[in-house]
Amino acid sequence: MTTEPQTVWEDSDGVLSGSLAAVRAAAMARGELICGAVTLTVRVPQDFFNVIQQDGSGVATILLNPNEARRIAAWLDQAAQAADRVGPPLYET
Repeated sequence: MTTEPQTVWEDSDGVLSGSLAAVRAAAMARGELICGAVTLTVRVPQDFFNVIQQDGSGVATILLNPNEARRIAAWLDQAAQAADRVGPPLYET
């Protein structure tokens, strides 16, 4: 495997509030190890995003109905299982 991250599972969809949610499981190199990680990416309308002036970071809010939340929760679980199959977690506590 190369040192470039590779997506091993993914799903995405738009939600009724006008946002987009994407969940991926990825294989990423950490030294000589190939590790698993999960990514959660959201694209939100302009009114749902704020830049924090102190450090340039940002906050995005995705508004979901209960069924959309359940669907994304299921994606996160599926992605976590796929990331577990890749190898040890990219970040550990």
